[in-house]
Amino acid sequence: MIIKDICSAELIRETRKSLSIRVFPDMRVVVKVPWQATDEEVDRFIVKRRLWLKKQLCYFQQFCNCTNITKLSGSSVLYLGRQYQLIVRKNLQKFVKIEKNKIILNVPFIDKETENQQVLDEWLNNRAITIFQERLDAVHAMFDKVAKPKLKLRKLTRRWGSYLRKSNTIILNPCLIQASKSAIDFIIVHELCHYYYKEHNSAFYNLLESKIPNWKQIESKMERKILSNL
Repeated sequence: MIIKDICSAELIRETRKSLSIRVFPDMRVVVKVPWQATDEEVDRFIVKRRLWLKKQLCYFQQFCNCTNITKLSGSSVLYLGRQYQLIVRKNLQKFVKIEKNKIILNVPFIDKETENQQVLDEWLNNRAITIFQERLDAVHAMFDKVAKPKLKLRKLTRRWGSYLRKSNTIILNPCLIQASKSAIDFIIVHELCHYYYKEHNSAFYNLLESKIPNWKQIESKMERKILSNL
């Protein structure tokens, strides 16, 4: 079967009428098919979706190693949907700043890559905390009947965000700091829609589209931008 050639792919047979395929942020591919589906039917389905599958895998490839950014001057760092050139400079103090299209990493020893990565990762995480909260505050205005949820950051292996209804908490993947603000807003709105609908059914997507009519375009633009920098 073709699915055997796909890295981290999983075939699930279950009681259902249609075939589906999903790619998770950790590059895991899950194909769900009816019990009676033949190997040939599964192969035809995957071949039909091969371009979409390749696009999704390339898209998530940009994020799956977000904490392993090379700390050499001249390398590229994706931040808020833009590519920045990373410049490492020697400085007695440790701090990071942005100068036009460059992210300047100031560190005492430019050859200590592990320590320098920690400095950059800490800066990115702090920026994520600040920016995600700003975007949540702005987006929450779309949901006037929903109490403002708490925000938590957690490295998620299968998704960009999650909504915990019981505690009214939104959990966001810190890797989202690489995405544009419009994409971050889309993820937050997506999670807030789960306040009303747990499943991704037609009612859920109708609500999502009522909040962000062009969400598909935002998602597509984000993907094209990331793919163009591969």
